[in-house]
Order: sequence, then structure tokens, then C-alpha cells
Amino acid sequence: MEETLDTDEEEDESMSEDTQTGETILDITVVPFEPITPGSGHGVADKQSRLAEAISDKIQSGKLAELRKEKASRVVTLTVLFYLWKGSPGGSDTRPVKDIDNLLKVLLDVLRSGPQGLGILESDSFVSELYASKQLVGSEAEEGYRIVVEEFKDKEMLRTLKAHSGNKQTRAPKP
Repeated sequence: MEETLDTDEEEDESMSEDTQTGETILDITVVPFEPITPGSGHGVADKQSRLAEAISDKIQSGKLAELRKEKASRVVTLTVLFYLWKGSPGGSDTRPVKDIDNLLKVLLDVLRSGPQGLGILESDSFVSELYASKQLVGSEAEEGYRIVVEEFKDKEMLRTLKAHSGNKQTRAPKP
């Protein structure tokens, strides 16, 4: 008796062949460092610069240049764990209740190319998978980030992103 796959199984099988997580590109822990959000918008560039410096201090010598060189040749899976200090008993600290989207905004800006960016990612568009979570920690000394960047093998997505990036660069500015 011949077995046939239904449409959903065929799509799942095709997707797993076309996309998969590859090697780990970066796996660092940045502690102690209070995870940053944009807040009111004032001083964001300074916050980004401080985070960029803290991350670059954790990357092995020469590795940052290698990451920058390869940034446009890959899409990635980004996994981030935010370690948030739960604060002192009875305190009014807002650290443990930071919104995950705001935490990600600053981090993504720091990882990509740009004024305060490290250039590890070409842009946010090159992140194909994103996993993020918050974990409460007992002391300020444990507060910070765990950042894992893995290659995400998706040739079609990479081709599409490169084509789009190329079109942006060749467009004439609007008058």
C-alpha cells in the first residue's frame, strides 16, 4: 500500500529542508548590566552606546570584525534572555516590569548597522526567528542579557533581503 503525505505534511517537510538553524555565531552573557529600554526617548543614543560597549567587551578580540564582515551574508535566529532584578522588598523599582518589546528595540538597534550599532546584523530584517524571555534575578549583580545569534539557513529569504537592500541603495533620492 502506497502512503501519501497530506498537504500540511508536505509543506512542513519542504519548509524543514529549506530553512533550518545552523551554527552558533555568538553566545554571550552581559552581566552586571541593567537591561535598557528607550524610556521617554531622551538619552537613547547614550544608552545604546553603553550597551554596545558592554556587548563588544564580551566578544573575543577579532570576532567583532569577523561578525561585521559576514553580516550581509546570513539571516539569523536571535535568542535573548533578559535578566531583570526583582528589586528590594517594598521598593518601587520598575526594573522587573519592563516591556519585552521595549527591551528588544534597544538591543536590536545596537546589534544592527547604524550610528550606535555594532554591525553584527545587517538590519532587523535579517532576523528570521526571534526568541525572547524575561527572568527575575535576586541581585543587581545578576542583572543583564544572554544573547545568542545563530545562523538561520533560508536561501530564499537571504536572496530577497539582499535584493531589497540593493534596490534601496540604488534608488535615486526623492527631490
